[in-house]
Amino acid sequence: MKKSHSILWAKIIGLAVFICSQQACQHAPISFTPAQPPNLANYNDLPVFGSEKVQLPLSAIVSPQTMSLTTNSFLHQWSLTADSFAQQGHQLYLVGISTQTAIANPDIIIAAFKQRQKHMANTQVLTAVQAACYDSMRFRASLHSIGISINCMATTKLKSALLWQFWDNQAVNEVNIATIKRNLKLNKHIGAFTGSEIDLAFRKQLLGSQHPYNQNINNNAVIDELTHSSLSALHTELRQQLQWHLFAPQFSPQLTNTKAQTLKANTLKTNSLKTNSSKTQIAQHVTSLPSWLLTEKPDSSHSAFDSSAQTSAQTSAKASAKASAKANTINSSTVETSTAKDKILYIIDAPDTVQTQVRIGLVTATATADATVQDANTCQMIAALLGRGYSGRLFYDLREVRGLSYGVYGRCVNAPLSQYMYFYGSTALENSSAFIKGMLDHLSLITEQTASQNEINATVTYLQGKQQLSLDRPFGKESLYIRQLLSGQTTAEFSQGMSQLQQLTPMQLLQQANTLSLTTPIVVLRGDADKISADLQQKLPTWELRQLEPD
Repeated sequence: MKKSHSILWAKIIGLAVFICSQQACQHAPISFTPAQPPNLANYNDLPVFGSEKVQLPLSAIVSPQTMSLTTNSFLHQWSLTADSFAQQGHQLYLVGISTQTAIANPDIIIAAFKQRQKHMANTQVLTAVQAACYDSMRFRASLHSIGISINCMATTKLKSALLWQFWDNQAVNEVNIATIKRNLKLNKHIGAFTGSEIDLAFRKQLLGSQHPYNQNINNNAVIDELTHSSLSALHTELRQQLQWHLFAPQFSPQLTNTKAQTLKANTLKTNSLKTNSSKTQIAQHVTSLPSWLLTEKPDSSHSAFDSSAQTSAQTSAKASAKASAKANTINSSTVETSTAKDKILYIIDAPDTVQTQVRIGLVTATATADATVQDANTCQMIAALLGRGYSGRLFYDLREVRGLSYGVYGRCVNAPLSQYMYFYGSTALENSSAFIKGMLDHLSLITEQTASQNEINATVTYLQGKQQLSLDRPFGKESLYIRQLLSGQTTAEFSQGMSQLQQLTPMQLLQQANTLSLTTPIVVLRGDADKISADLQQKLPTWELRQLEPD
């Protein structure tokens, strides 16, 4: 009996040793991936281009017909064809924008609006049409705009009223505060896995912790102390801050085919809107304006739009954006802004994670109102040339050639109070240092070596295609128009940027890249610090490692 027990224990111990050897236990060293110099795709074999510069066709960016509803609200309409009306003819989009300052706590307002949407749908006796309208509502927010869209088969007047009601005086009085706070805190925990946690930490290092973009979202102190009274005050203050833009469909008067006429007749019957109405009559039928909008005086910092012409409207917006940049100049003595001179790798320690998330970037301009078209072009071009997905240098080298990542991308952010580019991706634990070094090497290379004209042309083609695709998405034209207003650009200036890109030469891009601090960007990563720090120091000896505690 004792002998059989001994044999059994020997087998158990042997099995444990075998499993430990297969799993490498916890003490086996990690085999880190070696670093390599950058690999570039060959663009010289592309046909047609040759030595002559290619002139890519540009589609005109159409501006909407714009009219003033009040001193602080505007109606915008694009002419729709019969085909486009079938998809867009029942959409309304109400957007409030703030060109002067960043919006405080837009995440809280959006959470409150979603709670109100559910409350209204569950407590009111609704018709089938009204229920469909509530169900179709979508909420969007940025640090300079809050939008509500609706898409249902109802009269324009009803849809307009449903949109405006979210900004009424008592709109957030009956929402569930406990649910709002719980959802916002849950989103923070989810963000640790989706990437928003590292995004927030990266933005604080990039722009400074006191920058408005880092003060006005995910504010735990405001969320913890949220009450009906404080939410109502936040809602009222924001309403007084915003400038209002309502986007509604309009039929093209040139339509003559039978299908168009039938659709037009049905729509006119539904909306009670006559094509020969004056602008004032159209505004009265299309909108159902709330009393607070008619009586409330707009913030004096808003610039009034000239409703007589679209160009005048956008010129006023440009003046407003320039005033915004001046009014919001950040005092460098009180703000912890990064100089991008010190080589520091900020690490958010996440023990036992098998992936390392990476963010690398730099500020390219302090405010878009002060930035030139060339600044925007440089930011767009470098972000796209390196990080435009499958066609970018980073993706080609770090995924396709070396297999260090599932994906690595770049983006240029052109916001009213800052313009910056950043690159992001995730990698396996053993690839962490090689992946980060590869990204940094590519940033340095673009300041040392000219890109081919073919690669530049391919990048411009990508940017143009991206713009055209964005216009075809739901509310794409509206979003583009709002971006123009926030950046202070006219439609002509916006188009000018793409035209200038078509003339860009390799030497010009090299010179522009050298005006930026590409060799000393801000780097933030989230991973297991104990396991990757030694390899980071070995592969990046000139960089200091500094642990970062996320909020």
